[in-house]
Amino acid sequence: MKKFRNIVLAGLAGLSLLLAACAGGPSEEQLQKLIETRQAAEAAEEQCQELQQQVQDLQAELEQKQQELARAKAERSRVERTVSEGGQ
Repeated sequence: MKKFRNIVLAGLAGLSLLLAACAGGPSEEQLQKLIETRQAAEAAEEQCQELQQQVQDLQAELEQKQQELARAKAERSRVERTVSEGGQ
């Protein structure tokens, strides 16, 4: 995501320079659009980081649940062995 952000910011900087060189400076509307675009890029990066954290949290939870399942299966096997040994 940092690569995307850097590309967006580089594009915005290039666009700013192009507008400044060709038009004698950016208009208020162009500056406002630039600010809005930068804010949108920053918001997208923040959302990406939040989603990456959610993925990490869910992966940790999945690992914990898999361990619980393995323990439950082992306990079931132990109980089944105990029942089958006691029933003979």
